[in-house]
Amino acid sequence: MKKQFAVLILVLTCLAYPLANASRAVAQEQAQHPIDKALETCIDKNGSTAGMVQCTDKAYAAWDKELNQNYGGLMRALKATQKESLRLAQLEWIKYRDLDFKLIDALYDTMQGTMYIPMRIDARMEVVKKRALRVEGISGSCPGRRQVTRLPR
Repeated sequence: MKKQFAVLILVLTCLAYPLANASRAVAQEQAQHPIDKALETCIDKNGSTAGMVQCTDKAYAAWDKELNQNYGGLMRALKATQKESLRLAQLEWIKYRDLDFKLIDALYDTMQGTMYIPMRIDARMEVVKKRALRVEGISGSCPGRRQVTRLPR
């Protein structure tokens, strides 16, 4: 009886595993940012090095635009003293970004092979993406903030 129960548990576990993975994949797909979805779709259409570079450049521009929209929305929602803190933090982040880009470029300049070209651009894009999401997160957690109207993507 114990052996049959153990076999039943094993079978149910094996059957449940693909279902759990499928639901996790669906949840990740639904949670994926539209810019990331567009990048993935673009690369799926043209996976060549030149295609990946072009797609990632578009995504970089979209994340930069997203960052500027998030920053502007947050600035409109903050009080004067908070605005100054955000402005100073953003200026320091720009310095950080520029130094991080120099590091990324210095690292990738030593690597040979065309695969490193899209990897360099992706690394730079990730820096801007993280800041865009961070500023959006700050906006979402501001106590007493006014509702920021999101522009369509």
